[in-house]
Amino acid sequence: MKNWKITLITMLLISGATASAQTLSESQAAKMDSMAVALFVKGNFSKSIELMNIWLADRCQSKGEQDSLYIRRTTLLAKAYFRDRQIDKAIESIDKAINLYGKYKSDNDTIYAFYLDNKALYLNAKEDYKSALPVVRKALDIYEPLNKRDVDMATILIHMAEACYFNKLYQDAIKYELRGLDLYKELIGEDTEAYVSELNYLKLYYEGAGEKQKASRVETRINQLVDIIKEKENQVEYAQFASAEECREHNADALTAAKTYLNGRIDDKKCVEAAAYLMGWAQASDDISIMIGDENLYYLGNQWQMLAYFCGCSEYALEKQQKDFSQEMHIAAMKRTLEHYKANRTLTGIVAEMETLSNLEKNGKLEETLRQDAEKILKAAAQAEKKE
Repeated sequence: MKNWKITLITMLLISGATASAQTLSESQAAKMDSMAVALFVKGNFSKSIELMNIWLADRCQSKGEQDSLYIRRTTLLAKAYFRDRQIDKAIESIDKAINLYGKYKSDNDTIYAFYLDNKALYLNAKEDYKSALPVVRKALDIYEPLNKRDVDMATILIHMAEACYFNKLYQDAIKYELRGLDLYKELIGEDTEAYVSELNYLKLYYEGAGEKQKASRVETRINQLVDIIKEKENQVEYAQFASAEECREHNADALTAAKTYLNGRIDDKKCVEAAAYLMGWAQASDDISIMIGDENLYYLGNQWQMLAYFCGCSEYALEKQQKDFSQEMHIAAMKRTLEHYKANRTLTGIVAEMETLSNLEKNGKLEETLRQDAEKILKAAAQAEKKE
């Protein structure tokens, strides 16, 4: 079985025109998708965009535009364009996702609301504040009646505050920002960079409203929290790996990184850095071989679950010193992915595929199902190897 990393690196050399003119095999498509997500997480947005566009064209042809993963990846493409500062293309992509989700799924649920919120964020970035306000207001109108106290609710409130501020609705901006901060305080704590960042916006909104004393008090609190955060910081600088031999010297660090992500919260900067480090190690290491097929990809449509799965496979390989993908590796990795999802559910929101795994676990059928999935992945890989 060829190492998936070698296959993916080879695929990166294929020109977009050539790749898009061919139909990808299921194995190729799954590997391309996992690499596109990994590149997104690592911050290589231009290459991620290139692969996602190829994958999306193929997915639409094979599964149709109503496919759930196709729609989710269209939203991820929008995020990649946004991070790559291609705002117009980000808006175009999120508009497509909104239309498809509304047409085939729902135009009045949490996911639809969050897609609208994403669009409002991109419109704000374009400084089209007049257009952003009704979009985020519609998202809030859908989400607020659900009485959810999660990060999605906080995010929508914060974007609503921003849109109000730039439309000179200063008191409304303050009101929504305070509500968003209240949720942030409850969910992630005050001594976090995300919370302090939002306090800076609250200060700005008070200044816009001419409430200088309140703005000054917020500034004082910001300085206090910055000092607290600095005391807590103990960041690790991760190496870049030029070879498999160099990776092997850092296997212990890779295992620590995998555990840091799996046992942490996705709103923790160190947790995300650990995942990025692990992905870099995995791509250059000969001590891990991960197979991706439809059976595990089905559960990994969310980027956080994809990262958890890779970390889970790496954890298993390093602890057991068994680098080859196996039924046991898959079972261990998926169980760790499910644990990670449960611990971060208030941050990621509900992921239907993960809830399916949770129900299987409750019914005592999780391991049996995962073992069957692994058998199918291994069989498909063996067949693909024969064809090659």
